[in-house]
Amino acid sequence: MLSKPENGRTEFARSLYKTTCRQLNEADAMRSLDDLVRIARSLHDIDLYCAVYDMRADYYSVNEGFNNKSTKYHDDAIAFAQDHNNDLLTGIYQHRKAVYYYIYKKNALACRYYLLAQDKFKKVGFDNLSGISDYFLDVADFYYSLEDYGNARIYLQLAKSKQHKVTRRSMGTVTALGLICRNTGKYDSALYYFNQTLAAAKSLRDSTWVAITLGNIGSVYFLQKDYTKAQPYIEIDYKQSVKYDEIYNGAIALLRLVKISLYKNELAKAQQQLVTAKQLLDRCNDKALAQRAEYYKLSADIARRNSEYKQASDFTLQYSILTDSLNKRDNLAAVERVRLKLEIQKNNDELDHIEADARARNFEQITIIVVLLLLIAIVVLIYNRRGLKYKRDKEILASEKLLVDEQLRNAMVELNGYTENLKQKNLLIDQFGSEIKRLQLKFDDTDTAVLLDEMTRLHIMTDDNWEEFKKLFNKACPDFIYAARKKFGTLSTGDIRLLTLIKLKLNNREAASMLGITTDGVKKAKQRLRKKLDLLADDDIDEIVGAI
Repeated sequence: MLSKPENGRTEFARSLYKTTCRQLNEADAMRSLDDLVRIARSLHDIDLYCAVYDMRADYYSVNEGFNNKSTKYHDDAIAFAQDHNNDLLTGIYQHRKAVYYYIYKKNALACRYYLLAQDKFKKVGFDNLSGISDYFLDVADFYYSLEDYGNARIYLQLAKSKQHKVTRRSMGTVTALGLICRNTGKYDSALYYFNQTLAAAKSLRDSTWVAITLGNIGSVYFLQKDYTKAQPYIEIDYKQSVKYDEIYNGAIALLRLVKISLYKNELAKAQQQLVTAKQLLDRCNDKALAQRAEYYKLSADIARRNSEYKQASDFTLQYSILTDSLNKRDNLAAVERVRLKLEIQKNNDELDHIEADARARNFEQITIIVVLLLLIAIVVLIYNRRGLKYKRDKEILASEKLLVDEQLRNAMVELNGYTENLKQKNLLIDQFGSEIKRLQLKFDDTDTAVLLDEMTRLHIMTDDNWEEFKKLFNKACPDFIYAARKKFGTLSTGDIRLLTLIKLKLNNREAASMLGITTDGVKKAKQRLRKKLDLLADDDIDEIVGAI
């Protein structure tokens, strides 16, 4: 250690610590680090001294998770650097503390220390910090994980400006920029960045990155619903993911292939792909929640196509449960992003005040500090009050949601019972159809013929039946008829009746029975409706109506 040059001493010590001290018991590990402190003191090496604090923090973090000892040692490293008026080291260890908070999902604190570190780096000069692009990438990754794509893009661009060689790290930076564009619907820009990465990967002959990038390009075409272009890219992505045991990415690719197979009406192929996708998802962790929801959605679609309505209903229920979980997670993430924006603003305000303090006289400094403390106290009071209000509002909303959900479930039960009752009546009437025709031939007088004809029309959805049906339907789907009229303009009563039956996913035969027309009549009615709705040839009317 003593023979190591100063500029490489700290990194050598870190490497030695990771391979030896991390695995030791606490007493032995701390004794080894105490020896390192003595070396740092003898060499007057401030950088190494700070690093020892950081290693102690890392040791407890690795072995105990988030804990007070790690937090204290991170603070000690920062304080030691500040005591020696070293802005560069202060920024580095503020950044490392931010990473520590980020690992354990303390996002507000992580944001604060990332910002403090960036302010120090800016003061020192970005070009004076070795590996500055890696620090930018850490911050970008933090914002990207919270779906704050605006700030993530800023730090990715900063990182990219400092990367002067084509490496895996630089390809990851460009890819991340492409992913942000893809996730925000800027598909042309996404393809631009992904093609940049593809060219770089080919120049390095990096087959892994080539496969990753082809998968990303395929995902853009898939999101644009250009399935013909997307399929070969996604197939490569899936094969490479399986080859390198990238289970999560493989599950995403395979679910996309299932959707493409369904689009092509290759039902058997889609079913087999879905079985494999389930096996991959069973090996994934909780981050695959969205993919599990997609699996149940696709399973329900296949079951309906196979007329397995009970299974379709079960799959749809699972999809709804997972979707609710996703919505809750997204809502929490949205709240977290708001908190971080407040933290950013708060940090910027504090930095402005600090700069003003440096230029002010002692009396003004004391005054400003007092004012800041009062402001912070007010902010804390307001924040606590808003927190209590938010909690009360959340409880009220939760209660109201439970009530609405219960009403909706009851309405669906009534509507399903009413629809099923009509279906049963229709089945009975169909069974009596041949007998009625025989009786019509037997009785020639007009009165008898009229009576029999009326019997055959009992199952037709008359105005009275329609009003009863519509009341139940509006309870289950309260906004559907209004939304349909608003979306598609003027619709006749017959159009609305047909739309409600399509919404309930009744097949042509069931709809024909309820409307009192032939199956061909239903098909023609749907064709006329398609023209009235101005649908394209490849538009699926069932999917469009189901999405209303």
